Amino acid sequence: MGFEVEIIQWLQTFSDAITKGFFTFWTMFGEELIIIAIMGFIFWCFDKEAGEFIGFSVFISLIMNSVIKVIVKRIRPFDAYEDLIHNWRDETAGGYSFPSGHTQGASSVFGSAAVWFKKRWLTIIATVIIIMVAISRMYLGAHYLTDVIAGGLLGIGIALLVHYLFKIIPNRNQLYLWTMVGSIFLLAIMFLTQMQAFANDAPNFYSKLEGLFKMTGAFIGFVGGIMYEKQHVNFSMHRVIWKNLIRFLAGVAIVMGIRYSLSFLFDLIINPESLGVTDIALAGVAMTLDLVRYFIMVFIAIGIYPLVFKKLKI
Repeated sequence: MGFEVEIIQWLQTFSDAITKGFFTFWTMFGEELIIIAIMGFIFWCFDKEAGEFIGFSVFISLIMNSVIKVIVKRIRPFDAYEDLIHNWRDETAGGYSFPSGHTQGASSVFGSAAVWFKKRWLTIIATVIIIMVAISRMYLGAHYLTDVIAGGLLGIGIALLVHYLFKIIPNRNQLYLWTMVGSIFLLAIMFLTQMQAFANDAPNFYSKLEGLFKMTGAFIGFVGGIMYEKQHVNFSMHRVIWKNLIRFLAGVAIVMGIRYSLSFLFDLIINPESLGVTDIALAGVAMTLDLVRYFIMVFIAIGIYPLVFKKLKI
């Protein structure tokens, strides 16, 4: 749609260093580190049940985002139009364009928090963040207007749906198991169909599906971690600020340490950047390692790490 490109072009006319820094700041609210930090803080330090709800909503939402991207296959604006600026934070814009993953991630985590806590001030803050993330993604040339609108509506819609399911389903373990089976089934379908589509383009095959494998692994790790924590850990919340600060900082450090150390180790086995065009099997192995990495990262964060700070009484 021409008007969508014109919106991006108009935003990019404000291309000085200050504006670039401003929108780069806002786009980070839809990125992995911020989302992990917010979910970790709520689950470890503030409200365990709220953290369970927000985490479930976010991972379901991002799995759906990855599936829709693969089905729709919309090319990103900076790939479709050479006159758009496309060298700003390219590392945050892999795969397809529709719907916006950053906007959907932000609307999932902040929208879920607003839905759960029902505070007017939080709803206002969440709305501002979601809108600014959406604008930033267009400014960076990574998404069209319809991409960010769809991402925002999907994130909020899934948060509302999950909130409803949490209220009407007494046995959440059953909900968790069925959704986990469904996510694995979707992953298998997407893998088999796209393997045929990219039979002679293994690097593209990997780049288009890695997000789905990562989010599926994270979701399985989350479900497993929640079940393990409830049965074997059952840590308690408190309002001791310095202890919660230790919980939070150590938790984020552990999670990100696992993420990057496993990435380094798995790259020694198969480095996705070195895939040849016919290395479809190796691409599949690389994606599976991504799934395993995110499973381990989230399972430890949700199930194992709470046992550590419970034993240390912090």
